[in-house]
Amino acid sequence: MTTVPPSRRPRQRGFTLLEALIAFLVLALGLVALAQLPKQLRLRAEVARQHGEAVRLAQSEVETLRAFAVIDDAAGLRSFDAIAAASRAIDTNGTHYTLTRRVADDPATAAKRVAVELTWTDRSSNPQVLTLASVIARESPALGAALGLARTESLARGAAGRSPRIPILAKDLGNGRSALKLEAAGDLALLLDNVTGLVVGRCTGIDPGIATRDLTTTHLGPCDTTAAGLLITGTVRFTAAVPPDPSRANDAPLPFTVTTQPTTGTDPIAALCGSEAMKAVAVERVGGRHLEVVPIAALPALLGVATWTDTGERFARYHCAVFPGATARWSGRTAVQPSGWSLGTVDGTWRVCRYTSDLDRSGAIDANAEHPADYRDLTTSLTNQNFLVVSGSAACPTGNNTGLSVDVSTAPHQP
Repeated sequence: MTTVPPSRRPRQRGFTLLEALIAFLVLALGLVALAQLPKQLRLRAEVARQHGEAVRLAQSEVETLRAFAVIDDAAGLRSFDAIAAASRAIDTNGTHYTLTRRVADDPATAAKRVAVELTWTDRSSNPQVLTLASVIARESPALGAALGLARTESLARGAAGRSPRIPILAKDLGNGRSALKLEAAGDLALLLDNVTGLVVGRCTGIDPGIATRDLTTTHLGPCDTTAAGLLITGTVRFTAAVPPDPSRANDAPLPFTVTTQPTTGTDPIAALCGSEAMKAVAVERVGGRHLEVVPIAALPALLGVATWTDTGERFARYHCAVFPGATARWSGRTAVQPSGWSLGTVDGTWRVCRYTSDLDRSGAIDANAEHPADYRDLTTSLTNQNFLVVSGSAACPTGNNTGLSVDVSTAPHQP
């Protein structure tokens, strides 16, 4: 019998018990990890949802701060400086958040730096935190109403690089705003935005002896900027000629005031109107002859000259600021109210006409800039909203535009 050497014996085939146990352990671990996957996915989805909700809460808090709505309610304050750091709990969608806000001065500007932090604990007892930081300007939130005013045209620049809706005589303050006194001897001035021409403030307590052309930020002092407004400006000319010529109405203005009447409810802030009688004079300066418009009682010293030539042109300027409130749209009409004279349709009385022009060639005076009888949904300031006062027995002239570069047609307005 032949004996097979050990080295030539057939090797054992298959798994050993140890190898089988190791394979089973690896499989078990894989199954455990696989079983945990849905739970982890649910946890991550829940944390993502909580982060989204935290972002929403933080953004809402920042916008509330930006609107100056979170104030010391006990003191009833609406001052920006009254906003203080605070912390409070918020429970929403099954999650308990702790919201903390911090407000600090920005040393580089007049703004405030704000930070809103939200903390919470997720389902796995892990702490979560989200911080949203922003900068808030020290401007009244009421001015945000200006952003709601629809743009109907590009923001063109007029005289002195300002909006063409700003009267030429308004004083540029050099800080992006202009100031305009409603009456020469009054103590109130309007603040106008140089880009939009909108009213952004009202300043009172001004020295009546300071003219608009001499105003500075020092003269204005503290101003009320709690409401955005629209400016309606124009001229009022008088002529007793029959028939009246709208292009040569240069009689001295009679005393009057301009009033506004909203047609949709009551304005949250009463309109402010003022007027002043003016005259045109010619002044000799370096470079030639210049026309200047000055108050009707002014003397040459006002312009720093020894003499001037009176052109004989007389008229009155008026300015009205209306405040549409939250709607940012104003509907209503302006009217000339006589003082010491009366409106009517017979001799001895006066009739008010308004200069009009069909600017959009629609065949009707229906756009606000065309000076209609009633403004509708006005969203911008307006200039050249001019009136002509004629004898009550005369009809409002349709205008004679021969050789003229502007339309001087008029339409009846009062009575």
